[in-house]
Amino acid sequence: MTVAARAAAPPALAPFLLRDTASFIERQFPVGRVSAEAYKERKAGAGQTLTALGSYWKGRKPLILVRAVVLGCLLPATDDAAADLDIFLKLMAMDDDAFGRRFDKSAAEFARAFPDCAELATEERGRRRVWREDLDETERRRKRVAEALASLPYAERVAMVRRPEECVEADLLAPIWDDVNGHLGTNARALPELVEQLGMARYGRRPKVGDTFCGGGSIPFEAGRIGCDAYASDLNPIA
Repeated sequence: MTVAARAAAPPALAPFLLRDTASFIERQFPVGRVSAEAYKERKAGAGQTLTALGSYWKGRKPLILVRAVVLGCLLPATDDAAADLDIFLKLMAMDDDAFGRRFDKSAAEFARAFPDCAELATEERGRRRVWREDLDETERRRKRVAEALASLPYAERVAMVRRPEECVEADLLAPIWDDVNGHLGTNARALPELVEQLGMARYGRRPKVGDTFCGGGSIPFEAGRIGCDAYASDLNPIA
């Protein structure tokens, strides 16, 4: 966000405003969706983010689970439980619209997977299927691909898209901020901004996450990535 935009934005939550407010995770947690995402991440093997960075640990906690727990602890539980869940899913890129942005397969693959939608989303050019030119990317993803994927059970659609961590987060979460800020009273335009504002409202400071037995590093890595101050240590046995 630019300096001018920040100046024009409404004030964020006041310090300690949420100090005595129950957190989202105390009232509800979408276990089924988080489990499906965590399973996909762990089955990625060497394709997991920390494995690719050189950290191998068989018992590593999935990054998507760490993100869900940290956000679940920071987000407030309001009188509108359905809206709370909707905002949580948007932030986790687990809402229906997000699947359109997570889908990165070709038009031909989409047509094979969803033959009933093929005429809406693709056209023939010789022998090759391509996306229709009269649909811009937003229309295609939100009104065509996302709706088609929403017809599948959650675990099946997860198998057809990229993991949230494989996407460019600024693009993945770009459409959600008006809804998020409207519900929470924040003025964030990125996840670290939101985390800091929620931390100020709950603790009077940026959230701190500590892990004294961090193993493969999932908790401090993901907590730091979304904007927390992260601290970690572990035992280093000598042979």
